[in-house]
Amino acid sequence: MAKMSLVIGVSDYEPGLTPLPGSARDVEAMQRVLQQPDVGGFDEVKMLLNPTPQEMQEAIETLFSGRKKDDLVLLFFSGHGVKDDNGKLHLATRITRKTPQGELIRATAVPASFVQDIMSNSRSKRQVVILDCCFSGAFAEGWLAKDNGSVDVKSQLGGEGRAVLTSSTSTQYSFEQEGSDLSTYTRYLVEGIATGAADLDSDGVVSIDELHEYAKAKVQEAAPAMKPEIYAVKEGYKIRLFQAPIEDPKLRYRKEVEHFAIRGMISVVGRNTLDALRDGLGVLPEVAAAIEDEVLKPYQEYQKRLQRYEQVLVEAIGREHSLSSHTQNELKHLQRVLQLRDEDIALIEAQITSHQKAIQPSSEPEEVIQAQTSLHSEDVTPVNPSNQALAASQAEIPTPPRIRPPRMQAISVTFLRNPKLLIGASIATSLAVVAYFGVRSLRDQPIESPVSIASPTSSDSNNISSLNLYNQAFNKQNQGNNQGAIADYTQAIQINKNWGTDNPDTNYYGIASAYFNRGFIHYSLGEFRPAFEDFKQAINLKSDLAIGYYYRGLARYFSDADRKGALRDFMQGIAINKNWGDVNPAANYFGKASAHFSLGDLNSELGNRPEAIKNYQDAISLFQKKGEIFNAQKAQDRIKELQQQ
Repeated sequence: MAKMSLVIGVSDYEPGLTPLPGSARDVEAMQRVLQQPDVGGFDEVKMLLNPTPQEMQEAIETLFSGRKKDDLVLLFFSGHGVKDDNGKLHLATRITRKTPQGELIRATAVPASFVQDIMSNSRSKRQVVILDCCFSGAFAEGWLAKDNGSVDVKSQLGGEGRAVLTSSTSTQYSFEQEGSDLSTYTRYLVEGIATGAADLDSDGVVSIDELHEYAKAKVQEAAPAMKPEIYAVKEGYKIRLFQAPIEDPKLRYRKEVEHFAIRGMISVVGRNTLDALRDGLGVLPEVAAAIEDEVLKPYQEYQKRLQRYEQVLVEAIGREHSLSSHTQNELKHLQRVLQLRDEDIALIEAQITSHQKAIQPSSEPEEVIQAQTSLHSEDVTPVNPSNQALAASQAEIPTPPRIRPPRMQAISVTFLRNPKLLIGASIATSLAVVAYFGVRSLRDQPIESPVSIASPTSSDSNNISSLNLYNQAFNKQNQGNNQGAIADYTQAIQINKNWGTDNPDTNYYGIASAYFNRGFIHYSLGEFRPAFEDFKQAINLKSDLAIGYYYRGLARYFSDADRKGALRDFMQGIAINKNWGDVNPAANYFGKASAHFSLGDLNSELGNRPEAIKNYQDAISLFQKKGEIFNAQKAQDRIKELQQQ
């Protein structure tokens, strides 16, 4: 019994088909695992890069010719799949082209029917075809597309004693990860083979159906829109492909991590269980950490794709109040490239629409404001006392900007560890974020009950002037005119320094909100000293402003490196209201979770390791209550770093 394979990668194409540099790396990785004696053990693994149609056809025919019944033959292809005007699938080559009318020139590609004929004429009854195909090639610029793009792989390549695996069967992109050497599908195929993780029943052998189930699960964690498929008849599902280690400590640890990893994170109980298992198995901490990173990576990549789409959508809406059909088509294309489902996009759009309504300023001072929720913890928009009392009661304080929700910024939780990252992110994204969400502040948070603002009387002329200037500053801030907003906030403060201080409603912040928002603009621009002074003034006017203590702590840290002072401010913010953020129903509203995380960073820098670990554990518990997996995992990573020191 012989084991023979051919791996084909096409990365270079004629104009009209997108280059796929990852394809060359895909075949190299696949060749390595196939050749490895204790894993693939293939007798021959031929690699073919960027062939012409004739070269590809000859290599495929040679692979399947002269085989015996029990021989195992494997064909792997990474590249574009295109269809002709009759819907027939072809494997693209480096010379694949189209006619001026947009139809495929068939002689420049290899038809699937050719591959099927060659396989059907082979004596081998154990045939495996793996297609990591980007079928979206049929929809490249200028290419004719007469149907919905689906590909009938089973009828065009299926057969008895044969199994066909595909990364997708429609016009989807087999996404190549940024920073990754391989395409998503091939990466998880190789991972399942090389580590033995695809041996789902732990019998020491990876069968074709096990490999499919493993890769499919991993791919859909990272890119839910991708739908890997398997096409096989009877015994084709059980073709035994690879060997897997039995009783290997690293494999056992990996499978336990898979068990405890839920939605991309490991619980506190799971963390302690895994640590005990790691020690018992004798797995080195750095090896265990690498295994965990691999297991958790798909979900984290999915979060990054969501956040990338949302960030682009926010910027697009900031530039076009009503999206043009051209922009909508571009967003649809981006959705396909990022492998996001329609339901992913619908959720993002619904949340943004809800948030947009929540931050619209009103010109009616006496308007009654209904309870609202915030989409993003970092999207703190300017307080608008003209249409609600500062809607941040002590139980409703927005999250500090150091928390970056996974669907908004790729930086995620950076906190105090790298202030330059924060400054750069604030400046780089301010135009995109401010234009739509407005600069972060307190305004758009929900309130316990509707609050009515008393109409200013004729004797309240200074209040009216301050209010008008405040609304003007608010609008400028939303438009990204930070300096203009600062000037208007300053004038509002100068006209009446007592604005709102005599209001019997304790939730009405008046001039304190102007100080706070002006301070936040300074803070977002990296001007930490004036930010500190403004936050200080806001706290002097409203001593129960927990979020003011938090921001003042951040500004204190970045302006003077005053760690102990920042520590006191963070603790004061938490102490003012121990339920800070708990009652807020918004999924991405973190409240005191961010303060505990930042306390952990500060205590870590101060050498207080036990206190830091306790802070991170508190943050994890709070993040988990909100279902905030990504940032909870960041806190766990911090704990691991401290434990390994």
